[in-house]
Amino acid sequence: MYRKNLLNITGRSPEKRSDRPSTSEPDRNNLNIAIKGSRLPVAAFLLLAALIFAGCESGGTVGDGLGPDPDEARTTTYDVESISTVEANTFSGRLQNSAMGAFQDPLYGNLNAVSLLKPAITRAVVDEIGEDDTMSLKLTFRTPIYGDAGSVSRFEIYEVGERWRGNQLRYNSEVAVDLSAKVGEFEVADEDSIEVPLDNEWVQKFREFFNSEEANRDSLYRREFTGLAIVPVDDDSKIRFLRHSQDDDEDAPGITRFLVNSPNGNGENGDENGNGDDNGDENGNGSSSQFLDLIDWGSTVVRSDEPDFDDGFVLHNSERILQVDVDLPIEELSSKNIVNAKLVFVRDTEREEMTSAISRPAVTSLRGHSFQRTPSDLVSELFVNPSRFGSSLDQDNQLFSIDITQYILNYVFGDIEEGPIFVSLQTTNGILFSSDFYGSQASENLRPRIIITTVE
Repeated sequence: MYRKNLLNITGRSPEKRSDRPSTSEPDRNNLNIAIKGSRLPVAAFLLLAALIFAGCESGGTVGDGLGPDPDEARTTTYDVESISTVEANTFSGRLQNSAMGAFQDPLYGNLNAVSLLKPAITRAVVDEIGEDDTMSLKLTFRTPIYGDAGSVSRFEIYEVGERWRGNQLRYNSEVAVDLSAKVGEFEVADEDSIEVPLDNEWVQKFREFFNSEEANRDSLYRREFTGLAIVPVDDDSKIRFLRHSQDDDEDAPGITRFLVNSPNGNGENGDENGNGDDNGDENGNGSSSQFLDLIDWGSTVVRSDEPDFDDGFVLHNSERILQVDVDLPIEELSSKNIVNAKLVFVRDTEREEMTSAISRPAVTSLRGHSFQRTPSDLVSELFVNPSRFGSSLDQDNQLFSIDITQYILNYVFGDIEEGPIFVSLQTTNGILFSSDFYGSQASENLRPRIIITTVE
């Protein structure tokens, strides 16, 4: 295992990423691959592969006899000899979710997650914060829980002790918290959402910025108002994930927001999803709540004391990827008609099963990227570029089979060399995913391998 120092900060904001990993769109760095002499051989191979596998799956007579007999197909398995893990802390801010809490995982190490939130000062919904108004924080959670799902976790809310930007936050980097400026506290079990009252002194400080008529109000706010940090009190309970993006599901509980509560408001901006509510009478007199969106958000997640196992390898979607340097016998393969190639990894679930009482977000996919030349800031490129390869988990066999047919065709027949394949777990969406995989010392049917199908 080796470590790469990836400290450059991307200028491209991560907030626009989707929850779903791309498994079909090609890597932009590989669109200009040239084929020796002509592209016709590669095109013919791909057409041949389509005909073979379509024929194998066909249950009728239409198309029978097209392409070679499937019995002529031959598969050859090659062990992946050059494989290593790369420490690569990816982005942890302005994602669809952010982590908060702490948990001591005997398999994947001790995790401490502090969530950072900063309210917007737009007047699109709230015109002004009154002197008697109060504020609260409406926390809305995703379903996955990491840790002891049945436990009750305690949190305290403090002011952040330094300036920060969500699109510059990375895993395993910390942001200072002002522990002398406590703003609130709460407990959470398995609720979908919870509303937390905020200290009035902090509300008045925020109110001064919000109500200001100065021309430099926005820039001053971004520079001097640091927002809030949600800090776990316990160190061995669980981690919850705050929701920052809306689901298509109409029953979804909404997203995390601040609420301005006015004792004499008219309640016009309340809604049934908890983004504000109207407690007034029929004449509009009484209290009301109006929501404020977040201008910035993220989390600082630090992993420590991770066990070092002698066999296999562990991937984290937050900080560790796999580098596969393909080394195949080109002279041998160049004389064959290659119609399919798979890169195979098998999950080692034995240690997770020994700790089955721990709730962990379910791992369901792998992604793969490749570049002709490894970027200087690999993390940024993996983050902003769609994946070139992808695979969903075969639940019965706990196996990922990644289609790398085009990569192998380029590798064997291309004029331009293919670079390493970088394999990452799930996607970067703020939820913490980890998985244990069999390594090169495992039995043949479990170790990482490339399976190439050819026809005579």
